[in-house]
Amino acid sequence: MGDWPSRAAYAALAILPADPVPTAISYLNARRAELGLSAIAADPLVAEAAAAHAHYLEVNRASSHDESAGLPGFSGTDVTTRVRQHTETTGASEVFAVYGGQRVPALPIEEIFDSPYHRGAMLYDWARAGEAVASGDSQITVVDFADPKPAIGDTELVVYPYDGQKDAPLSWQNIEQPDPMGPNSRYRGALLGYPLTVSGGTNAHILLEKFELRDGRGKPVSCQIAPLTSADTGRNTAVCTPFTPLRPGTTYTAHATGRLTQQFGVANAPFDVRWSFATIAVPVQMNDVVTQAATQ
Repeated sequence: MGDWPSRAAYAALAILPADPVPTAISYLNARRAELGLSAIAADPLVAEAAAAHAHYLEVNRASSHDESAGLPGFSGTDVTTRVRQHTETTGASEVFAVYGGQRVPALPIEEIFDSPYHRGAMLYDWARAGEAVASGDSQITVVDFADPKPAIGDTELVVYPYDGQKDAPLSWQNIEQPDPMGPNSRYRGALLGYPLTVSGGTNAHILLEKFELRDGRGKPVSCQIAPLTSADTGRNTAVCTPFTPLRPGTTYTAHATGRLTQQFGVANAPFDVRWSFATIAVPVQMNDVVTQAATQ
């Protein structure tokens, strides 16, 4: 236990608000602003918790939100426990990714955001967040969130790509856990179209009954609605993933219908949402991503 990093060492891993380079939190707040959502404050204490977990993942070559007592770098079994080691909080959550290979993306949070369930978790209304990076044989990016701060109403939804967006990505590599294409999907690791998401507030549950996606000529584009399991009752995001990459410089229209309920509340109402967005004009190469962990 004596070789575990001190609190000062954790802080050295953490990305603090004063850093001059773009941060995961600034990227996320830019996306939230596009959707009319409030910004999340960068907090150095939450960043220390993220740094502690990044170190644990690095030294143990692990890929989980949970930690095991007795292993090097252990700082708490779950994310809420780890955050509470540094600051009081009413609740916490976490996203992270582990990258390897010859190239690491310039902004890992962008690819984390592309993964639909990670995206949904980051569109929760959190008051504070902290991020950290650990670099060794692989690069690990961890972002922890603290203090739920609900702002999306019980009958409100946000969609992404958002209505009127002009630079939507074309594709996404399916490395999400759980797989939005379904359990034991043959599309695991495949290059698919960019996932479209419909998200509600912190306690929302969305039953997506029908989803229509059409290109600029009105031609239907097939996409897979993510199947729901008993574990998905607390998930605030519904997903439809196109089977093939979208076309560059193309305007798409989307139409989603279903039912929105709340885990804690009386809202139970049908929804019918239509919107349109355009894809980027020039394709972007996918980065070499080894693995990406699920949200908690």
